[in-house]
Amino acid sequence: MEQNSPEERQIRGKALLGLLLEDKCFGPAGHILSTFSLPRKQEFPLFTLEEGDVVSIFAHGFRSMDIPTGTVYEKSKDSITVAMNEPWPDWFEKGPTFELHRSMNRVTYRRMLEALDAVHETQNTRLALFRDISLNIKKPMMNTISPSEIHWLDTGLNDSQKQAVACALSARDVALVHGPPGTGKTTVLIEIIRQHLLRKESVFVSAPSNTACDNILERLVERGINALRLGHPARITTALREHTLDFKLALHPVARTIQEREAELLRLFKKEERYRDRRSPGYEAEKDIRREISFIKQEIKNLKKEVFDRVLKEAEVVVATPAGIQDRSIREKIFDLVVIDEATQATEPVSWIPITRAKKVIMAGDHFQLPPTVRSKKADEKGLGVSLFERYHEVLPEASRALLVQQYRMHEKIMNFSSREFYQNLLVADESVRYHTLADIPGIEKTQETQEALLYIDTAGKGFEEKLEEGSQSRYNPEEASLVLRTLEKMLALGVPPQEIAVISAYSAQVRLLASQTPDPKIEIDSVDGFQGREKELVIVSLVRSNLLGEMGFLADTRRMNVAMTRAKKKLIVVGDSATLSSLKFYKDFIQYAEEVGGYKSVWELE
Repeated sequence: MEQNSPEERQIRGKALLGLLLEDKCFGPAGHILSTFSLPRKQEFPLFTLEEGDVVSIFAHGFRSMDIPTGTVYEKSKDSITVAMNEPWPDWFEKGPTFELHRSMNRVTYRRMLEALDAVHETQNTRLALFRDISLNIKKPMMNTISPSEIHWLDTGLNDSQKQAVACALSARDVALVHGPPGTGKTTVLIEIIRQHLLRKESVFVSAPSNTACDNILERLVERGINALRLGHPARITTALREHTLDFKLALHPVARTIQEREAELLRLFKKEERYRDRRSPGYEAEKDIRREISFIKQEIKNLKKEVFDRVLKEAEVVVATPAGIQDRSIREKIFDLVVIDEATQATEPVSWIPITRAKKVIMAGDHFQLPPTVRSKKADEKGLGVSLFERYHEVLPEASRALLVQQYRMHEKIMNFSSREFYQNLLVADESVRYHTLADIPGIEKTQETQEALLYIDTAGKGFEEKLEEGSQSRYNPEEASLVLRTLEKMLALGVPPQEIAVISAYSAQVRLLASQTPDPKIEIDSVDGFQGREKELVIVSLVRSNLLGEMGFLADTRRMNVAMTRAKKKLIVVGDSATLSSLKFYKDFIQYAEEVGGYKSVWELE
């Protein structure tokens, strides 16, 4: 159990202290919205609570077991709005200041345990088959469908993407889509979903994060598919909230009739109350009022069910995080197809939740990128860090696995190291990106810096020593940060648009340091995990570690570096100390690769 003080939790981005209540109102979907800010509208710390976080709300100076909770609905630099999960307790208004603390979503944990129990106990069911396939006790069944037999809805797919779609359509039980960086995994999934909709099949689409769910929801909506997004609107991108169940129910044409009947019901309640306070008009009159109240209550109930049923019936695809399949609205529904995107970032118990309600499963991801987040070292050592996708990948025959090989993001020099280290050198850069550089962008000067795609800056021998951030146990390297900032200023001077630049580090302390001194606020500075699935024209990676013992910490997980090094489209700059980094073969190989392609420079050469 975490024993950090409130102040330490705030430093780690898990709490906000000393907040004032600015406003309370009702949101569009009927939630009570409470807005907080710091005194004198001070700006929040750079890393703090984010939209979608579940929070507990404490009133300073008051102790109660009745702690209200909510979900962060909106956040700006100096205000944060929480959608309350329940009404405010009466005593709560007395709080002069408030604290928000990120809390666990216990519902998801409960549903994970329920799913694991079901997987363990079931016999002679589809779920039992999925379990036995994962244990290599049984083999999946396939129909043989070749790409030439498919009526393609997206005619722009390349050969490996078509093979992946054919693999998914051929599968009767389970299939995997292995999508390395930039290979168009989501494009393939959209085609798979649309092909199953042509078969009049029900589809549930899931991903372990709300961001990933929103990404695929946006693509479905662009294709004109009526998709229903389950989950709290506060956890969903503002532009997509109209597709949530709450909003669809509130905005449905019949909802106005419900509001009118509820207003009429309120009028009758007040009339009935007046009869109790004053002389009664008589037994029959009171009986008529009660009869009318009962009738309108039932009418409202029927109308709400009608709207609910209509919204669900009109939806072609349901999109939610894995636990969302247990939402009361679809709790009993079995889906013909369950698609799990970014499946390699979900722990195995999370993945089993939607599979309990599937006739067929398609999982997509890349087990050479970010693994599931497991905070318990003991649990990780016992295998919780291995995703179900990865276990399936080990046991499924090749016919049930499809690797996407043509990538559309990176210059060939940026791609090739990753391809060699993780993907058996199979990746191919599409001609549209193979040789593109920053110099191809209008307004950017054509110099050596903008025409080269890869640069490794070696800080060895310069005395750039890492330091431990007080209170957070994260690492930072002030001299390396200064070098990154100077590099940024040079690239800005050459005309690179700041909004097309990202700086990435595995260490939050380094991210905080760089963000506090950034030459332009439009430059995106974030952790590796925060930049998963993203891309920029220019990416600078700050590796931070520099010590005499060769200790690597987070950098030892080379999958994390695979993510960091494949976010760049036209130029990648990596900054680090080769003396420390070379203690791991991966980094030693990268430095050698940079030398081979003419992308190596010592920091001494830059002076």
